[in-house]
Amino acid sequence: MATKSKTKKQATNESKIAGTSLSTQLANRAMDLPAGVKVTRKLQMPSLVLKTPGELRILAIVDAMRKSKVPGKKKADGTQEDPATICTVGDVQSGEMFIWLVPAVVQSTFTQEFNADDYVGRSFAVKNLGKREGKRHVDFAVDEVDVSGIKAA
Repeated sequence: MATKSKTKKQATNESKIAGTSLSTQLANRAMDLPAGVKVTRKLQMPSLVLKTPGELRILAIVDAMRKSKVPGKKKADGTQEDPATICTVGDVQSGEMFIWLVPAVVQSTFTQEFNADDYVGRSFAVKNLGKREGKRHVDFAVDEVDVSGIKAA
């Protein structure tokens, strides 16, 4: 049976999350799977939106940002909003896996600070700082973090 060949980008991203990487550990821990069983692909995950001012999450980025297949909301004038930007993340502290609705401010930060998808496989502390007076968007603090000192729950 013929198999599809992987693009260089797919192979690179998969190698970042293969083996005993943090993302694989998170995926297996979240479901409390028996020894010897590994998750090969999550098909359904809850969404994560950081809406509460002061909310802080330590997130391991599992895959690259992409546009959701779910269409955006209809605006009052009848036009359609763009679909949300999403990516798969693991909450380092709880071990839960999510589809993260990436805030535009965070998306812009990743785009400016990293070449292509180099943020994949890294961990970040992301904190909602709330809205500044007179601004429409919510501010976020984003720091790359080393999570090697965190013990599994």
